[in-house]
Amino acid sequence: MTKIDYSSNEGNQIVTPNRVAILAQVIWMIKSRYYRCCMFLIMTAAPFTAVIATSTVSVTINCLGGPPCLITPSPVPQIVIIGTDKYISWTANYSGAGNEGKSFYITNVSSMTKIALSPSLAPGMNSGNYWLSAGTYSINASDNSPNGMGSGTYTIDYNPGTTGDPHITTINGVHYDFQSAGEFTFLRQPKDMEIQVRHTPVATNGATCVSINSAVATRVGSHRVTYEPNINGIPDPNGLQLRVDGKLVELGRQGIDLSHRGRVTKTEVAGGIRIDFYDGSYLLVTPGWWANQQKWYLNLNFVPNSDDGIGVAGAIDPDNWLPKLPDGSSMGPLPKTPHDRYVAINQKFADAWRVTDKNSLFDYSPGTSTKTFTNRSWPSEFPPCDVEGITPAEPIAENIAKLLSQEIKGGEFANCVYDVMVTGNPGFATTYALSQSVLANARPRGSIEESIPSKFNSISIFVGLLLGFLISLLVFLVWRKKVKP
Repeated sequence: MTKIDYSSNEGNQIVTPNRVAILAQVIWMIKSRYYRCCMFLIMTAAPFTAVIATSTVSVTINCLGGPPCLITPSPVPQIVIIGTDKYISWTANYSGAGNEGKSFYITNVSSMTKIALSPSLAPGMNSGNYWLSAGTYSINASDNSPNGMGSGTYTIDYNPGTTGDPHITTINGVHYDFQSAGEFTFLRQPKDMEIQVRHTPVATNGATCVSINSAVATRVGSHRVTYEPNINGIPDPNGLQLRVDGKLVELGRQGIDLSHRGRVTKTEVAGGIRIDFYDGSYLLVTPGWWANQQKWYLNLNFVPNSDDGIGVAGAIDPDNWLPKLPDGSSMGPLPKTPHDRYVAINQKFADAWRVTDKNSLFDYSPGTSTKTFTNRSWPSEFPPCDVEGITPAEPIAENIAKLLSQEIKGGEFANCVYDVMVTGNPGFATTYALSQSVLANARPRGSIEESIPSKFNSISIFVGLLLGFLISLLVFLVWRKKVKP
């Protein structure tokens, strides 16, 4: 194990009374002359701060006690769409009375334009999708007009991710399922940022063959970070193995700093990790242990800082059903027959994005490689969905799956219901809930730079600090001139 020592020791110094007096005078002079400079610097740089887009925004409204409605959280979090148009998913668990208004509205913060995601909601769970252009939006929770929003929980999902057995959300917010087995490029962005995922087949007695995310590997600047089950192949419920540049490491409370502002830290979930990239984007990994199948599975949520990127989570253009291939060619519209769809996604598309021995970021035990995890015949076009040496999982009823998934918000609710139902594993619902909690609580790293969209980072900080310094210097010179005898 690689251990990192973050402790530091400072020597003790004896200060004489005369030195104390001198030191006090110096501190007083610095405080009286320069505190205004610091204040101007902070005040000047502050307007340049912003918040990186999260992946889920949720608001609960309770109007049952009469107006004004109780809104949680307050203020309402904003939806930030960076770059090009993005496909958002929304759900509204409407619980209000008929006279409260049955609608789901958001407002464009810049133009104050009101947008109806759904002008009419039925009692209970409602869901849908909507294309949003780049900009900042807010759920219109405070509108108490007759056409406003009534009691309920309103959720919007966007940004890339791969959850369950695997449900992919692309960089522009489009959803599709991808069950092929092997290792794939999830997303590759410019300047040495890449995420790769491993899909492992799951034996089921149902009519659908599925796989799960079982490992992840990333390129963070010049470093390679992997999070995998024990590479010796023996199932280990004690946890996943973290490696940096091929070396097994132990992740302490302080985390591990990498070059180019990269970092690996723990999340609040047992076994969960967060990987920060150079541009302020970050990946959240939430693991779950499936005891019956003796397998680890992962939910991955990526919060990007740009809309660039290719891979199985690359953008899906209008009139296309899948992301582009590595050479930039299109997969075209959805094929008409189930067989043509099966061939297109599980052969042409899957093989195009498969990791090779040359470009793999994963770590392997001696004698194994990416080919060890490749299964080109999975998923089977027709059941049974058998995996050699594995007892098939038994599905459960849809109503039970819905009951187990009732705490899951947004578009992930349907994904969770499907996963629990097909696999018969209630643990999927727990992992979904944990990953949503981690995502909701995640924040950009602590500096001003880390909370600004990447294309504005350097310019904004430089201009803000320079302007603050010049104003502070000018104020200091004027003040010094006035007090000078």
